[in-house]
Amino acid sequence: MRDKRIKLIFFSLKGSEVKDIDLGWQKVIFYSSMLVTILIILVGAVIGLFTNFYQNTTITSLQKTNQILKTQLGEMRNSIDRVTAQIEKIEDYDNDQRLITGLDKIDKDMRNVGRGGPYYAAAIGENLLPRETRTDISEIKIRIEQLERRVQLAYDSQQEINRVLEEKEESIKHLPSIKPVEGGRITDKFGNRIDPFIEKPRLHTGIDIAAPPGTDVFASAHGVVEIVNHRFSPNRDYGKYIIINHGNKRQTVYAHLSKIYVKPGQKIKRWEVIGAVGETGRATGPHLHYEVRENETPVDPIKYFFE
Repeated sequence: MRDKRIKLIFFSLKGSEVKDIDLGWQKVIFYSSMLVTILIILVGAVIGLFTNFYQNTTITSLQKTNQILKTQLGEMRNSIDRVTAQIEKIEDYDNDQRLITGLDKIDKDMRNVGRGGPYYAAAIGENLLPRETRTDISEIKIRIEQLERRVQLAYDSQQEINRVLEEKEESIKHLPSIKPVEGGRITDKFGNRIDPFIEKPRLHTGIDIAAPPGTDVFASAHGVVEIVNHRFSPNRDYGKYIIINHGNKRQTVYAHLSKIYVKPGQKIKRWEVIGAVGETGRATGPHLHYEVRENETPVDPIKYFFE
């Protein structure tokens, strides 16, 4: 078999001398293989260097990120502590209001109800974080949920308090708490007295407030006009009078009036003028006979006066 040879031509760098080298195919293949092997080794080394550099850079970046995350989690924990302290003040104030309105206090165990354990389902990607960081995140999530429940309970409690206060306020509006004649002088009180007409002891079912004829008479509380009487006989009974129903089985009576300004079924507010002082009916002079009735039984009106 004829040996196939390759002729290589080299030019000298020092001059124009030309050198010829004849190589066989086996040597060409050998040297080519060696060259390819060297190239592969060089490429592998370069890839290895870049890989190590990338890994080191990634690890450093992750370490910095983890440190930043730890710092942020610490700040969040401090914020939660501050918010918790504020919520505790709100809860103390809430309990004070509940006592004032007659509601039971809510104890701390009830306000903290539903607090979870150390485990919290990890969100997507959290499993890639260090165990310590996952534990911190789990704790913060639990505390935030607990705060949300405490805030909601405090809000619900305030709603209940407001409802009670509104009911109490409405009840107070219907309480006959003012003297129905401004500037009038109480001449006769509630209780047994000598009746001036028969000169014998008799229960006086209200109070008498002396005032000039025509003096305004005010409703002593919110209510609905139940009875209006315009017809009367001299020296008999209440004369012209008004009865107002204030709810809760409570009524007020305004008697011996000279004028009446309201009608049955009319809604009345406290301090609204309903009539004028007179001396109609069984009266010895101009005054207002004023009664408060509970379950249709007269009681002392003075015990209701706030002023």
